[in-house]
Amino acid sequence: MSRRAIIAAAEWAAVLLLAWLFVQTLPAAAGSRTPEEAHRLSEKSFHYGPTVVARKVVAPFDKDQVVFLGTYKDWFSADTVKRQTGGWVPGDGVGGVEIDRSKPFTYSWSGSGTHDNLMTFKFYGYVSDARIAAIELVMTDRKSGSMVSMHEPIGEDRMFLFLWEADNGSNAEWQSVRGLDASGKLVYEAKLR
Repeated sequence: MSRRAIIAAAEWAAVLLLAWLFVQTLPAAAGSRTPEEAHRLSEKSFHYGPTVVARKVVAPFDKDQVVFLGTYKDWFSADTVKRQTGGWVPGDGVGGVEIDRSKPFTYSWSGSGTHDNLMTFKFYGYVSDARIAAIELVMTDRKSGSMVSMHEPIGEDRMFLFLWEADNGSNAEWQSVRGLDASGKLVYEAKLR
């Protein structure tokens, strides 16, 4: 082999090595620049929506998670997007839940693991009954046996969201979800056990 051919082969080997190194250092999935853009792309990929976004909620325990509460026709959703290396990417909850207008409220939930061996829980829904002014999620602490609850007033969007992080083996057992009127009296209760 001539000296010129050896130099050309070495140059091509160097080019291929640099190209391989470049590809290896790219993020696995390039994300969106904003949470809103990731939310819209998530809906398009799922062939759902576009929703009317009622509320954008930044997770209180992780600023890199955003939940978009929204409605689409007779459906509601709580789409989560997360910031990772490379931008904002879809999480979970983009698929809608059909609103059951025969019940005072319709609800759903999801849980997903985090990188810290924790679980992020999302309990959300849509309130159809105009008498309901607040929603309460009632749980029992497995260690102490005491009742604990989360409470959220219902706004004009008629939606609710409880968002929290817990150990992978959650230490709370869900009991019920309650709809309360403006004076705090029980309108409707759905047992979760």
